[in-house]
Amino acid sequence: METLHAVAVRNGQEGGADLTHSSAVSEQNNTGLPKVIQAIPGKCDKQMPATATGPFSVQIVSSDRFAATDGTGASGSIAAENRQMIQSLLEESSIELFSTCTLDTGPTARKPNSVASQLFRPCALDITIYGPEDIFEDIGAWLQEYGLYLQDVRQVHLDTKYCNPHKLSVDDIDSCPMVSDVVRQSSSSLLLEHVPDRPDLLDLLSNGNELEETQQPAAIRTALKKHQKQGLTFMLRRERGWAFVENQADVWEYLDVGHGEYFLNRVSGAHQIEEPPPFYGGIVADPMGLGKTLTMISLVATDLDRNSSEDVTLDTDEETKPRVSATLIIIPPPLIGTWEDQHVVPDGMEFRRHHGKTRLTDVEELDGVNVVLTTYHTVSAEWKPDNQPGTSILFSVRWRRIILDEAHFIRNGNSRIARASCELDSVSRWAVTGTPVQNRLSDLAAQLKFIRVYPYDDPKQFEADISRLWKSGEDEEASKRLKYLSACILLRRPKATINLPTRRDMTCAVDFSREERAAYDEVREQTITKIDEALHNSSEASRAGVYVNVLQQIESLRLICDLGLHYHTRGNRIAQSSSASEEWAAAAQQAFNVQRELSPIVCLQCSSPTSLTESLLGDRHDPSSSRLQPQFFRCLRFTCGDCVRKLQRARQTLGCGHKPSCLVSPISTSHSVLEEVPAAMTDAASTPPTALPSKVQALVTDINAVPTDVKCVVFSTWRLTLDVVEKGLERAGIRSIRFDGSVPQKERQSVVDKFKADPGIRVMLLTLSCGAVGLTLTVASRAYLMEPHWNPTLEEQALARIHRIGQTREVTTVRLYIRDSFEEQVIELQNAKKHLARVLLSPHDGGQGDDSLGGLHKLRALL
Repeated sequence: METLHAVAVRNGQEGGADLTHSSAVSEQNNTGLPKVIQAIPGKCDKQMPATATGPFSVQIVSSDRFAATDGTGASGSIAAENRQMIQSLLEESSIELFSTCTLDTGPTARKPNSVASQLFRPCALDITIYGPEDIFEDIGAWLQEYGLYLQDVRQVHLDTKYCNPHKLSVDDIDSCPMVSDVVRQSSSSLLLEHVPDRPDLLDLLSNGNELEETQQPAAIRTALKKHQKQGLTFMLRRERGWAFVENQADVWEYLDVGHGEYFLNRVSGAHQIEEPPPFYGGIVADPMGLGKTLTMISLVATDLDRNSSEDVTLDTDEETKPRVSATLIIIPPPLIGTWEDQHVVPDGMEFRRHHGKTRLTDVEELDGVNVVLTTYHTVSAEWKPDNQPGTSILFSVRWRRIILDEAHFIRNGNSRIARASCELDSVSRWAVTGTPVQNRLSDLAAQLKFIRVYPYDDPKQFEADISRLWKSGEDEEASKRLKYLSACILLRRPKATINLPTRRDMTCAVDFSREERAAYDEVREQTITKIDEALHNSSEASRAGVYVNVLQQIESLRLICDLGLHYHTRGNRIAQSSSASEEWAAAAQQAFNVQRELSPIVCLQCSSPTSLTESLLGDRHDPSSSRLQPQFFRCLRFTCGDCVRKLQRARQTLGCGHKPSCLVSPISTSHSVLEEVPAAMTDAASTPPTALPSKVQALVTDINAVPTDVKCVVFSTWRLTLDVVEKGLERAGIRSIRFDGSVPQKERQSVVDKFKADPGIRVMLLTLSCGAVGLTLTVASRAYLMEPHWNPTLEEQALARIHRIGQTREVTTVRLYIRDSFEEQVIELQNAKKHLARVLLSPHDGGQGDDSLGGLHKLRALL
């Protein structure tokens, strides 16, 4: 399609041709706008060298001819269909034209002996128009009548203000960038570097054995894929209990030898005379995007296809609770909708919620119910430890089956949620998670405790038989044991199992502008100075205060990488207005957010961790979770809301252990606060720079180069970054849609539906806290991460929204980062977390993390 380059504002003369076909262009004022007409077809005369391609400068000498300006004498003709338009431009005295010619290198041009090539060489002209502001709208409409659309300027002929009526309607010319800024940013080609696949601990756990396919249950409407039918086979076998004497690998084997009978632990080699406690269940750990939810619903549906005599009856423990036939599924609130009958034939299964205002109160309400859906926080809130009165129905019955979705939620066995989940009673128990190991191998031990796989339901036994071997250097034996245990009770297939379209993971290094680099280096040097001063100060309280301040500075460095001078101007204003009087109450939330991104924060009273995962899957809409706000001390110690309530009830003083107690402030653990930058940084009164931040410009440039039928998702930690991205996309004429914590829960599905249905919306802007769980966005095939996150698992969860079952296109992911910045160190930390030995040998500290001194040393090394 024929297109033009855009118009720049410059001083010009009066007069002009009728570019509007209806009225003359108004008298111009003292500015002018450049526009670019691209790919006007033409023909270069035969004397052009065969090796010439261009682009080279030319002058439009008439409506049908052009000539080179380099003294070669080369010339050519302009296609007839554009001559009327060219003539009108030449007659307009208020504009200046700058043109370049590029020779065609297509198939015809590459045949030197063809008749056509002996007469002429096809070419294309790009014409840049510099003209007055007054013709901005008129010339855009006029060219559009010719089917010509202005593109971004590529060269600096006159360094004036730049606008494009086909991409942006500008009321205030002062807000337009300079031509040099546009050329610098758009001409800096993005170098995307392929990220090689890294070895993953979970590759070690993958079970490659070929399984038979179980027939699809009658109640399931959605066609099961092969791997899902094989998953059913695995789960149904496990729900038959130990395979003591069958020709099937299992943790325990029954042996009858001449001198007696005993049971052999095939993992460790230990043996015992007593029969191991019954075990029905396991772990489903397929990667994200392989349809684990449908597989688990299908398992429940098999109950309907089997005769009652085929039901699990092997459990001979004395039962003190009534047994029910329903399966209890515990899920994070955002995922409830993905479980409710979307895969089931009408009236095929009965679902009930036990959550919020829709709670079960009597066992009789479970008659005829196949599935009860509840949330982790509901289970935690209704658990009464130490046999306290008022037991919830969740803990009053023996369920047919319990399924934990996103089971890594209980990875710390000391947390209240983990302890409550383990106290639930059932016949079969399943842990479902795409990331059974996130930070350390002991994450897996907590899930083994939940499913009650003897003897590894005791984390100490898991440590003794497996983890300790790695620590003592017996890697081969430790690996052998872990692989065997996993093959018996854990189902993990590689993503290649389902032949998803290829996913290419790329990185894009972006360079700061000179001004952005100066702003970044200023904050970096301030941060280093503060750390060095604190490291020479022996006062713990003083170090803690500096550590908090440094965390905020680190956040500033990360924001500058995204926002460039847009952040710098805000930062200056904040320092002038409130830095002297800033209180802990204003700083606590941001410090808490950064600290829990780095590592889980443990409650000083109950040792329960509050990590980023818990925040993303939190139950902030559940009335049962409306407790007192957690408290965060300036010394970085934390007390959870439950313990605050208990202390108040016992009339005990809330303290941090220091004398006197440090400053304390209430904070929120909701995921929505992770998206926010302190309000003072978003003061609309300031005038932000006209040029986009370098990273945002790189993003917009890349999206502009992608075919218009390719939908993209842009992830960022902060809504503020997405605000700037949104403005950049608007300038480029690219429509986008927002999905972040400010979108009400009831409107979120409609946002997703609109993105899927409207071909004109090319980009979804999504915060990581909203996009890491519960969404399916396979309509998009290109994803961008605006900044590296401390937790690589969170990034992978976000990207899995796109690369999953239902995706039909090749997927490309692009991780943007600023070269020679703190972001490179975050990437190094990510790689360390993915390193197998680090994961296996990392001690389980309950999420206590570093003290302020250790944290300062680590942050100093990163800078």
